[in-house]
Amino acid sequence: MSVTLAEAIEMTQAARETGNMLTIGFQPRYDPNMQLIREIVQTGKLGKVYYVETGGGRRRGMPGGTFIRKELAGAGAMADIGCYSLDMALYALDYPKPLTVSAYTSNYFGRNPLYHPEADRFEVEDFGVALIRFEGDLVLHFKISWAMHMDSLGATMFLGTDAGLKITPFGTGNWSGVWDGKVGEIKLYHDLMNRQTVTPVPLIEHNLHLFREKVRDFVDAVREGRPAPIPGEQILIQQAIIDGVIRSAELKREVDIVLP
Repeated sequence: MSVTLAEAIEMTQAARETGNMLTIGFQPRYDPNMQLIREIVQTGKLGKVYYVETGGGRRRGMPGGTFIRKELAGAGAMADIGCYSLDMALYALDYPKPLTVSAYTSNYFGRNPLYHPEADRFEVEDFGVALIRFEGDLVLHFKISWAMHMDSLGATMFLGTDAGLKITPFGTGNWSGVWDGKVGEIKLYHDLMNRQTVTPVPLIEHNLHLFREKVRDFVDAVREGRPAPIPGEQILIQQAIIDGVIRSAELKREVDIVLP
């Protein structure tokens, strides 16, 4: 949403005070399968959701330029691709209130000239992991990576008292394994007739251009006087989480997440 939490707060306050629209361009929300994931969670099919695991990892997928400068990007992999992972999970859960976070970050690959041509100017994290506590006895395990010696950091999972949902990202290769694009597979884990059952959830086939969809929705909302398609107030919560991750990693301890 912004480089710093203070900037995000200023943006939402300005929108509120002026009556102008503030929407955040998270194109994965316009994938019908992302909407299906939210629908499954919101119907209560999973029961009470108590644990979520999300994130993503590229084996080799580090950008350069402004992406790796602290003053211009604020954060690295967390802000670039991690934001989509967090939104995928939090949107499905109706953005619960975060309380605390304990996190670790590193940039062993970005600072190594064997892996990045701008290693001497690499100022942000290329890997991060966090445990985030929310109101309602819910925890979220967040993990993200631009580069690593592994093919994947695993699927996104929602664990509930009645069922579990597992979602794998689409694609293969060094730049895959993250949630800035399509969904690969969805499976529902549940009991049926006292038998442990796994039910594949059919994906919704589409040819939507997600970037165009988000722009079209914003323009239509302005023309029709509708609320912001992706409200800044929602993504402000995510920005506060990322701010907490950064502070926790620097202090090497759990910290409170600060919300305005």
